[in-house]
Amino acid sequence: MTGALSVGSLYSSGQFAALCEPDNAPQLFRGPAPDFVLCRDEYGCASAVYGESVWDFNPYRLSAKKIVRVRFDTVFDENGKAQQRLIEEAKYVMYCLIYFAGGGRRGTLSVSTLMQYWFVLRSAIQFCFDQKNKGLVGVISLQQLLCVPVYMASFIRDAKFDKGCFAGILNSLSKIPDEQLGYSVLNPKKFELKRLESNQHPVIPTRIYLGIINRVGDLLDQLYEGVNDFELFVMCFADEYYGLVNSVQVSRGLGGKDHYRLSMPEAISKHGLELVLSGAFSCPYKRSLQRVLINIQFVIKMVIHIYTGMRDQEVLRVPYNCLSDHLLTQGVADDQGVVRDKPQTVHILSTTTKFAGYKQKEKWFAPGEVIRAVEVAQAICRGLARLYKIDLNDRCPLFLNPSIVGASRRHSGVSVTAFGKRHIAKKSMLALPIQAGDLQELVQSDPSRDFNREPTFAIGQPWPLNSHQFRRSLAFYGSSSGFLSLPTLRTQFKHMTIGMARYYTNNYENLRTIFGYYDDTQKNFVLPSNHFAFEYQMAIPMSVANQLIADLLFDEEPLFGGTGSYMQKQKERATAGEIHLEDIRADTIQLVKTGAISYRPTLLGGCTKVGRCDSFLLGDYTECLSCEGAIIKLDKLNSAIEDATVELCNYTEGSGEYQIVQKEIERLTSFKARVAGTARCP
Repeated sequence: MTGALSVGSLYSSGQFAALCEPDNAPQLFRGPAPDFVLCRDEYGCASAVYGESVWDFNPYRLSAKKIVRVRFDTVFDENGKAQQRLIEEAKYVMYCLIYFAGGGRRGTLSVSTLMQYWFVLRSAIQFCFDQKNKGLVGVISLQQLLCVPVYMASFIRDAKFDKGCFAGILNSLSKIPDEQLGYSVLNPKKFELKRLESNQHPVIPTRIYLGIINRVGDLLDQLYEGVNDFELFVMCFADEYYGLVNSVQVSRGLGGKDHYRLSMPEAISKHGLELVLSGAFSCPYKRSLQRVLINIQFVIKMVIHIYTGMRDQEVLRVPYNCLSDHLLTQGVADDQGVVRDKPQTVHILSTTTKFAGYKQKEKWFAPGEVIRAVEVAQAICRGLARLYKIDLNDRCPLFLNPSIVGASRRHSGVSVTAFGKRHIAKKSMLALPIQAGDLQELVQSDPSRDFNREPTFAIGQPWPLNSHQFRRSLAFYGSSSGFLSLPTLRTQFKHMTIGMARYYTNNYENLRTIFGYYDDTQKNFVLPSNHFAFEYQMAIPMSVANQLIADLLFDEEPLFGGTGSYMQKQKERATAGEIHLEDIRADTIQLVKTGAISYRPTLLGGCTKVGRCDSFLLGDYTECLSCEGAIIKLDKLNSAIEDATVELCNYTEGSGEYQIVQKEIERLTSFKARVAGTARCP
């Protein structure tokens, strides 16, 4: 029996494909057979089977954190016939949502969205069963709830769930043919199902922002003193008695003083970590070790957020082998050969799924503070990996869950650390109280929002810190000071358009303060010459230019398209010795700095266009064929033709989808025919 969803494509993309090879299990009327497989892991083992009471879609998730499983067996306290009928209805609705509803920018449904739908459907069938307490109603079916206005209105009024999510379910079900679903659902527009309006993440006020940066910097300095000792220290806890007080060791069956292991204070002293594991990282007992390691990882995570602007899940997906050397600037030496300015070379690697729908690799420029933080995390990760007995490869997460050091969870599976709210808010070592001046800055940063009416931002309350605020604040203060241009911000933040980067910098002109120091002579805030802001100014444009040159000029494959044809000519001139590579590099860096060009990989090659691209937003990749900023590669062109030809087989001839895909194939093949005379097409 084969998987219901393509393991190769879906395991890498993390999404459900509406048009994939179905499971070979026989299909029953209006539903699959009980042994129909909905999800398989990377080894081909079924993790979600239609007839079972637990569905686990973790193999297809995009996030680093594990998602909860769908538990049909815990919906009701009892398992009667009425309850079972409702569960079967919910199962079938879930099945239809996965395979027939589609959704998202790529026409597929993500696992996280599916889980949100399940939570609402769970409430829905519980509501249906609870109607038994109403003598004139009795237990109703899920179909009745979705088709009868009175029941629907009552459910919306009484239930506590995300109404916008429920509207998404109804909209998705309305796309499914009635003969497949078995009925027609009500129009969600006739009910109050609007999502609650959400505010943009606030800018962290200057005083609090600087306070957090300084505090995190001090904590990192403290931790870095133990960078060479953490690995061996953590490895020792493979011994279940290591770190326990003697009395506990005896109570657990360890007899004789000759067999005693070191207690926690003795172990810390042996590894020279007395000053490192003190203060915020104090660890007097073994039972404190897991919490201390999580706190250390939390500080490292905050450093990465502060200096890179990475999203929460992007940081958690950072692998152990995340540092790479990439030369941005040559070192400068004096006449005696002493290096005065070191070369800038380092990036941090992670993955981003924003707008891609799969785990797409990206590079993030990382200042020195991030490198030091990652080295501390790697030392701890090496020790934990020995306890988990796993290899330190690209699949090993940097933030390995330290639960393995806790006796109660020694046999837990490999996962990333789950940072709860306790690490962010009041209990956090980074909590700082809001003052009147901070509130005034908040108002200036977003005049359309009344912070005075929000209890969360009341004077005296601890600042409600979350990781995405660092992303917003870096963009805001970077633009305010002038050291981050919009093209630079777009590149570092992996934004799809400059408009999105501009959104992050909203109202920056209202607030001119910036981290640094106030110069009485200049009457202005001044950044020290070694501030990481200047690293961004230099590194990001050079990174983009080097990536463009490496991807295009060093590739033997011929290039086509608007910019591609120009790059091909430059490549030929460089090969013939007419121009030097350094001249091309210098010109390219200058164009990137001024925002004249940008660069990002595309389905057909690359794009150097600056600004908004409506065709990209709409998924019309064939527009690249006639775009002046496009770079077309023949191998990608051929792959696109092959993929579109395969997709065409999934549609009925003459249907709207068939005609659209057919038109795309015609444009692609026509372009290929035009360039076939100038290059050999495979």
